[in-house]
Amino acid sequence: MEIDPKEPVFSKNAIEVLTISNELCLLFDNSDKYDKNDFLNILHRLLPLLYLKASLLKKVTATNPDTTERFVTEEQYELIFQTLKKLFSTGDVFYIVHKKETAVKVSLAEFLTDVYQDIKDFLVLYQKPSISAKENAINECVVLFEKHWGPKLLLSLQALHVLIYPASSKLFDKDIFE
Repeated sequence: MEIDPKEPVFSKNAIEVLTISNELCLLFDNSDKYDKNDFLNILHRLLPLLYLKASLLKKVTATNPDTTERFVTEEQYELIFQTLKKLFSTGDVFYIVHKKETAVKVSLAEFLTDVYQDIKDFLVLYQKPSISAKENAINECVVLFEKHWGPKLLLSLQALHVLIYPASSKLFDKDIFE
């Protein structure tokens, strides 16, 4: 397939989200090969870039909106989740405020695996040879960023910040970790 730079699916923003998503997925796919501190530091630098670039991504007009697919299997999801949970160990559980000051216990590994699933699906669909698949990959990425993985990414960043800079937890009335 010849790349037409005028195609919205090949825009600078789309390519940047694709590039950062690829780096993040490679990190997650190889997370068992990292020590905790190295993994946290790389993640701490990639996630804000992904959030920024995804926030600049715009939907495109899809020529065939029914070609959206999901690719990450339950087994892949579970493998990433368990690896991250083991890597974060006691730092995996943190609390978020939900619905008028009700604290909810959540898992950093689960939030980040949810991000992984959505961006991995984006990557795989985008790699299909048709323009239609690329259009749908971008549109799905935008929708899921707004509704699902964008908020989880932001909450994960707060938890990562406290794991990397423990003194910052003193900013909170209560420790956000167990």
